Amino acid sequence: MKKSLIIGASSLVLAAAPAISAFAASSNPTAVVDNLSVTVDEICTFERTTGNGSYTQSMSANALKTDFGTSTFKAICNGGSGYSVAAVFTALTGSVSGSIAYSVTTPTAGSGTWTAAKGTSSSTTNLAATGAKLMDTSSASTSSGTVQQVSYKVSTQNNIAQGTYTGTATYTLTQK
Repeated sequence: MKKSLIIGASSLVLAAAPAISAFAASSNPTAVVDNLSVTVDEICTFERTTGNGSYTQSMSANALKTDFGTSTFKAICNGGSGYSVAAVFTALTGSVSGSIAYSVTTPTAGSGTWTAAKGTSSSTTNLAATGAKLMDTSSASTSSGTVQQVSYKVSTQNNIAQGTYTGTATYTLTQK
């Protein structure tokens, strides 16, 4: 008799087991999904990485300085259409009536002109006075960005009046 009671009890447990697992599966889902979406904003940075942006030298009349000052610029833009950096240069004007004109031609002693040349000392291109492209790309730049160096060259005339002559080189980044 003891044997039959044990057999009957185990049969009851086995018969109830499938019903318990069926209830557990239907009340607890088997997968939960989270959807993620990230929108990366378009951003550009433009900075001077070397040079201080303020170059002052003493010069004599009829002189030439081919190493007047140098700046290195870096631009990074993540927009897919790219960007450009344009330059505008003014004449160096003094407190007297004279000036030192901006020119795309490399100055020579006595020419009374100045220029900005992009590139390295082994390969440079003089920039136009207005709208010159310092950098121009049609795609996004990587984290290292685009780097360009600009060197200034200044010449004075033999009859230039004594005084301080000042002007500007303005670089503007525009996203495409």
